[in-house]
Amino acid sequence: MRKPGEIAPDFPVAGTTLHAMLAERGVVVFFFPKAFTPGCSREARGFARDHETFRQAGYGIVGVSADPQEVSDRFRQSLELPYPLVGDPRGEILRAYKVRWPVIGLAQRVTYVVGRDRRIASAFHSEFDAEAHVGRTCAVARGGPQ
Repeated sequence: MRKPGEIAPDFPVAGTTLHAMLAERGVVVFFFPKAFTPGCSREARGFARDHETFRQAGYGIVGVSADPQEVSDRFRQSLELPYPLVGDPRGEILRAYKVRWPVIGLAQRVTYVVGRDRRIASAFHSEFDAEAHVGRTCAVARGGPQ
């Protein structure tokens, strides 16, 4: 897992890049194990529920999993998420963020708050409390963009 203060690695996001997004606002990047599973659905819905709070605090949201992009797109559509999901079946983004489970290749459940300066302001890891990611991250975001 990357630590606060480290530079967040760049990656493509829906026709742009994370670093291009950071030129305009901070970004919450949450990694989740697998689309269409109960815990990941709860987590994604939680970020959607608080999307406006994040936006008003100066943050966008991006979700990343090891699913193929087509699966990520279907998952996003099925939950009507107002933010992009990025599929990373090769695990390149997961490895760059140090959240890839060895052997199984899925993402660990980790959420980063990244400031406009491209530095990680906060990192949170909890495999079993998916909804805690939203609450903890929202509290950090309310402190304002870094």
